Amino acid sequence: MSKTEPHTADAMEYDSETPLRVQADWSGSETLDSAVTSAISRATDASVTELAPLYEYMDPDALHEFVASMRDRDTETSVTFRYEGHDVTVRGDGEILVWPPR
Repeated sequence: MSKTEPHTADAMEYDSETPLRVQADWSGSETLDSAVTSAISRATDASVTELAPLYEYMDPDALHEFVASMRDRDTETSVTFRYEGHDVTVRGDGEILVWPPR
């Protein structure tokens, strides 16, 4: 069972085959790196301050530019990377999928 909710909700459990789905708000002031970090926080039930900074895993500016280019072209392209032991997929429409650790 997958879940799609705003990332501000409390952490929740998810099973080993389905990602946690979070919808980021690209129209507001939310940054991509804070949306990804918040999604990982929910998935791991850890405070955002307990997580390693995203830049230790990847270049957040490059991620932002790539996702912005996906939105500008209105494509269904996505990017996936590992963060805190989870595969994270970011889609141009703002959906962030956090896959359980393998």
